[in-house]
Amino acid sequence: MPERDYDWIARRAYALWEENGRPDGEHEAHWLTALNDWERLQDAATQTTEKAERRIAQAQVSAEEEGLIITEEAVQPRRKSAKSRKG
Repeated sequence: MPERDYDWIARRAYALWEENGRPDGEHEAHWLTALNDWERLQDAATQTTEKAERRIAQAQVSAEEEGLIITEEAVQPRRKSAKSRKG
């Protein structure tokens, strides 16, 4: 998990405080809720990235099996004919 984004967490805690009518003495509860929100967002982003990477890898394997992907070894540089070099 990446380093915590304390600026995002602080802004979220402040928004929660305002949404709840700016109550006194609940700063810790708002901070912990904001921290939990940030951690859930990071987990969701990580899962999305992992799923996307898995689907890309599966698509590449399928394409290779069907012969749809040309490997670098199969690509030969084209040589210009004598006519095209003269202009």
